[in-house]
Amino acid sequence: MINIEKVRSIYFERVIYMMTNLLLGVIVTGGILYGLRLMNKLDDWRMEERELKKEEEAKHRTAVVFGMEENKALTGWFEKIGVETVWMEGMYIEQGLEQVRYVIAAGDSDIDNLSVLNLFRNMYPKAETFGVCNERANRKLYKQAGVYLFWHREELLQRLELLLMEHEAGVA
Repeated sequence: MINIEKVRSIYFERVIYMMTNLLLGVIVTGGILYGLRLMNKLDDWRMEERELKKEEEAKHRTAVVFGMEENKALTGWFEKIGVETVWMEGMYIEQGLEQVRYVIAAGDSDIDNLSVLNLFRNMYPKAETFGVCNERANRKLYKQAGVYLFWHREELLQRLELLLMEHEAGVA
């Protein structure tokens, strides 16, 4: 004869075993989902940090202009692309220039222009340099220095406007 108590005991043991496995599965699944959520939050945090770092770097980009009177239009063009403009009157370098992106030398003396351009080229190799050549005999020196060469300030300003407004066809 079948012992009902024994059958109930075996049935109850199996139910407890299945419930234990089910509970363990729920705990493991919950842990995995929580870990994935934490990883997504960490990725979001890292992406925000990268964006903040890029914004911070963009705030510190600088354009150095030598040999020209302050030009509001030029300053406005640089501000539109997030570049601070520093106007230099003499042959000195201001402190705090971290990321110089553009160097513009448009003075009346080619020696001064080339000196400033070469100095900044050595200090900031990634900076784009633009210069106004006052005497045709010095044209070769500007080209050797790797400078975008212009004959007049007006021509320089026109090309800079096109460059800064991202009209590459106008720059070429």
